[in-house]
Amino acid sequence: MMNKVFNLTEDEAILANILQNDDLLENLKIKPEMFSDGSVAIVIDYLLNQGKVDLNALYHKARKTNNFMSVERIGSLYNSDEVYKSFFMQEQKDVMEKYKIREINRITKEFQQSLMTEQDRLYMVEEIEKVEQLSVKTENTLKNQLLEFVDNFLSDEPKNFIKTGLENIDRQIIGFEPTQLIILGARPGAGKTAVALNMMYNIARNGYPVTFFSLETTDQKILERLVSSTSNVDMLKIIQKTNISDKEANRVMQAVDKIDKLHGTGFEIIDKAHVTQQDIRQAAMKQYDKPQVIFIDYLQLLNPDKSQKDRRLDVEKISRDLKIIAKENNCVIVALSQLSRGVESRQNKRPMLSDLRESGSIEQDANMVMFLYREDYYDEMLQDKETGVSEVECNVAKNRDGVVGMVPLNFHKFTQKFTSKVI
Repeated sequence: MMNKVFNLTEDEAILANILQNDDLLENLKIKPEMFSDGSVAIVIDYLLNQGKVDLNALYHKARKTNNFMSVERIGSLYNSDEVYKSFFMQEQKDVMEKYKIREINRITKEFQQSLMTEQDRLYMVEEIEKVEQLSVKTENTLKNQLLEFVDNFLSDEPKNFIKTGLENIDRQIIGFEPTQLIILGARPGAGKTAVALNMMYNIARNGYPVTFFSLETTDQKILERLVSSTSNVDMLKIIQKTNISDKEANRVMQAVDKIDKLHGTGFEIIDKAHVTQQDIRQAAMKQYDKPQVIFIDYLQLLNPDKSQKDRRLDVEKISRDLKIIAKENNCVIVALSQLSRGVESRQNKRPMLSDLRESGSIEQDANMVMFLYREDYYDEMLQDKETGVSEVECNVAKNRDGVVGMVPLNFHKFTQKFTSKVI
């Protein structure tokens, strides 16, 4: 497959494409003000007003007009061999995304400079939502979709699956894919935070940027769990700072060092109590070389940007927004979710999709839903108090892009570590 050369900026590549292929002018879907390069924006605006590409007229305009792109630069773009017609739409999408980031940052900064009333905050949210809805509208949709499919199919690059690091889960789902909204549900204390932290650490070790929003507990409590699972040292020993051997203390410090080294990949723990979709959106918009994975612990604690006075409607809006954020920013969002108490009233307490708390839209919006179930959670006689190991069923109850089914795991409660159970 042909690889694009990036000596030209996206702005320059779009203009060069139009100069070399004048039929592309009518396929320009973005406005001049969306270009970050002011000179390119002025030339694009001129060409749109002319309604055609006339190089002689363009050169004449350049010679006679101050603050217009130079004749030499126009000629360089016209003669560039780094331009590919097939990249024209994607380049427009890239320019659009960068424009959206600039606009959202501008709007946010503008309102941060003054004391905001509730009315100001709602207006800011509306303005940001308008920007987020901007997109590059393409014509001949089916043709473009088929071309993209063929391009992906013939590409030598493997499809980008983000492994959770838990072998049995990865075997079942292959991995997470960018744009997915993943729901991980369980009753309180069943292990959903622990398994999310295990996934987070494994994903970060593979070089992916990871953000963990902890709405329920502090960053220090999260780190206690993370250090315990990484060092394989009993979490109570770490918390109480007693009965720790020298070897265990060394393992704790080695774990701290390992976690510290992940900072360069975009590893972040955010323990704000008040988090809205806008906070998630800002995290998702950070630019990295690899797709980002965002964990939210947990969904029902998120606050809506605009409350609708009905918690069910709020959760529906939050769920839908998370799906949109994942799709627009090409990231993965893993949202932990509480389950309704109805689980407790059934004889079979294995969670079902109908148990997702407060809204059926969570199930509808999610690409994948996974539930955790521990039999010893309900029957204390089954607990192994000597080893602290629990058998856990991870049920992939919904998988829009793959298969469903039960995955066996082991939960080492003393160290908060999840491992795949040997089948």
